[in-house]
Amino acid sequence: MNFKLLKLVFLILITNSVSSQIKERPFILVSSEERGQILEKINTQNWANDIYLKLKLKTDVEVNKFYENPQFYIKQLPFNWSEKQQSHFPPFLKTTHVSNGVQENLDNATDEDWKPAELLITYLQVALDCGTIYYITQDEKYAYMASSILYSFLKSVQQSEVSTWRSRGGWLFPYDGFREVRVIGYRLPLIYDFIHPYLIKEGKAFDIIINKKVDFPFEEAQKVFKAYANLTVNYGQTGSNHCVLEAPSLVYNALAMDDKAEREKWLSYFLTESTENQDALNVMVKNYKNEGDIWPETSQYLNHTTSILARLMLVLNKYDPSLKLGEKHPNVLHALPRLDYFVYPNNEIVRWGDGHRHAHVPYEAYDDAYALAEMDGLTEIQNKFAPLINKAISKGKYKREGIEALFWYDGSFDNASTNVDLSRTDRVYHAGIVLQRNLSSTKNPKDGLMCFVGGAHMVHGHAEGMNIELYGEGQVLGVDNGRNRYGVDLHENYSRIFAAHNTVIVNGSSQGEGGWVNLGMNKIELISMEPEVGKTGVSPNHSFSLTSFEDDKGDKAEAIQERTLALIRTSPTTGYYVDVFRSKSRLPNEYHDYLYHNIGDKLVFENKDLNFQKTPKRYMTNADSPWQRNKVYRHPGWHFFKDVKTSKSFTSDVKATFHTKKLKQGDIFMQLHIPGFENRTYTKVKAPTTFESPNPYDAMPTPTLVVRKEGEAWENPFVVVFEPYNEKETSSIQSVTKIEQDGLYKGLKIVSTTPSETLIQYIITQSKNESFQNEEIDVFFKGTFAVITLNQKKELKSIYIGEGESMTYKNKVIGPITDNVFYKEY
Repeated sequence: MNFKLLKLVFLILITNSVSSQIKERPFILVSSEERGQILEKINTQNWANDIYLKLKLKTDVEVNKFYENPQFYIKQLPFNWSEKQQSHFPPFLKTTHVSNGVQENLDNATDEDWKPAELLITYLQVALDCGTIYYITQDEKYAYMASSILYSFLKSVQQSEVSTWRSRGGWLFPYDGFREVRVIGYRLPLIYDFIHPYLIKEGKAFDIIINKKVDFPFEEAQKVFKAYANLTVNYGQTGSNHCVLEAPSLVYNALAMDDKAEREKWLSYFLTESTENQDALNVMVKNYKNEGDIWPETSQYLNHTTSILARLMLVLNKYDPSLKLGEKHPNVLHALPRLDYFVYPNNEIVRWGDGHRHAHVPYEAYDDAYALAEMDGLTEIQNKFAPLINKAISKGKYKREGIEALFWYDGSFDNASTNVDLSRTDRVYHAGIVLQRNLSSTKNPKDGLMCFVGGAHMVHGHAEGMNIELYGEGQVLGVDNGRNRYGVDLHENYSRIFAAHNTVIVNGSSQGEGGWVNLGMNKIELISMEPEVGKTGVSPNHSFSLTSFEDDKGDKAEAIQERTLALIRTSPTTGYYVDVFRSKSRLPNEYHDYLYHNIGDKLVFENKDLNFQKTPKRYMTNADSPWQRNKVYRHPGWHFFKDVKTSKSFTSDVKATFHTKKLKQGDIFMQLHIPGFENRTYTKVKAPTTFESPNPYDAMPTPTLVVRKEGEAWENPFVVVFEPYNEKETSSIQSVTKIEQDGLYKGLKIVSTTPSETLIQYIITQSKNESFQNEEIDVFFKGTFAVITLNQKKELKSIYIGEGESMTYKNKVIGPITDNVFYKEY
């Protein structure tokens, strides 16, 4: 008797021990233990109740349709009935896109192509919504509907073979598994996780083939979860955001595996074990080496990528708090608001590569970061994100939505507010970008000034050379083309290559080569700048950068280049930019073309003796060259220019203005002053529409200037002074005169009349370690950049040295020059 009792106790202990090792579902997004807290949140917090009620209302509409006729409802899934075999479920219709007889990925899929995918996504989302409502209400009618949709999917998907094409193959998207796991793969495990308590109680699913309720096929579900996890682990490519974009499917499908050993094995492919086709987290986080580092791609990808990583870190931390992923990788979280600092005064984003001008601030990722930081006790990060979230909510910029918000986010934080302090200069290091900003004391974005120079190779980068953008009068006026649809002629052979950018094309042959999709280029290198990032500028009115670039891709450019870009404020409402671009090739018979695109209606030259003539074939040499998508391009892309008109060879100074007169805010202008040099011709063209321009310029050609220099453009470089102004003003610049020494360009004399005074400014722009001496001005300067400002009486007002070793002015030594910078008002 005692022996039997001991045996029974032993069996109970063993059973309890085994049970304690089994994690009760759901646990991917939320646990059963958290249900009480969530119900309390729904009952006490309006935003949470709003999420719940909207989701339930939407879901109930579908539930009612299902219960009216389950068979009819399920049969609307995209089954391929023509391939049904005996008593099996039919396979699904595949989602594919064919262009010119060739199967391609789904980037440019038509609405007709996308129909099977759209139906699948819709039904799986309904099932996921049903699973969510079942978790909250415990009403099994929702679980039964979700189970029936998931059951049908499992049965049908297994009638197809997974593609063997490891580069981008899929299952239902045979030529785009990369997209399939992002829209199909991640939903399945979440549905399973939510309704698992119903399923293990012998919950049923409806089978449309035999028209009755059946048991749920657990083993088949596990096979499908492994198949989708495998599509991420052993398909695709590494070294880009693809690994991050596919990771939710990997993580969620791994967490859906019921065998703990299998689950941990597949999770390891996200956490630590990279493959030939998938980078693990410990590799991906190397992109965030320092606080403030960002994902090294273009704007929309870097924010989206970091947001996904933050969310998955939170999901896995909730699954296993001992991982402490927030504590291990805090720089991922610090990177989230970084894009907020790369904005123009009108809040549009600095654009590089395939990036967008407008971006969604990932406030939900801020909430994820806060929740993760709270779990891991990261007070600094909590203090960073709480006011950002609170401010966004209070200003109506952010409304919490979706089931993750309901499950993870708290009601509110301390009533804090914050302002993003925008520095005078900043850098996007991986993109080679050096930006300058000068906000006006008027606080009016229209009076702000901002510019940047940049260029580098990256995933989704462009072969652009040393490109600039210029801001004025509330708009980004000096623009690059941006991008629209991938894979089309315009994007491949214009938007992503030199002619679409404000750069210099050498010998008509500047191009990308090697690297990602054969668009490799050297990174722009910073030689000097003032102020340096994070430092207070010595002058409130001046800043500059000097950068370099080697144009050596292909074999017909072979050039070195330098670009000085300066921002000069002359009053709270006036200012201008100085652009000095030096370029020389190692090849004979060289020529260089300076390009500048400006949104607007037209480009008007004040010079009447330029004698413009139509030259329709000027840029058509490579118009019919071979093109192979993502591999071979029609460089440099200027065959897209229309209405091409070219001047005679012209040596005098040129003055021209871009007119932008269709904006709601009124007419604005960008005036260009271009000192004359020998062997120059000027061409005006209509370039393709600039994407994401303000209406109506998002549907109009972009007026563009091209200046050609026969021979080198180094000793006497391209020099342009840009001044933005509006219809209520006149241009403040009265004259621009080049300054030379021994026949070589050294700088400019600029006379301007502001609302309060007339200024005479001598701007010296040199390469590193060069010297300038001028008896007329009575100045000696050894250095890169300086501005001497006089008033109308020619009395000294200020001296600014952005980078220099020494200066003598009017027989007086200027200084002390500390760390090669100096500013003084007189």
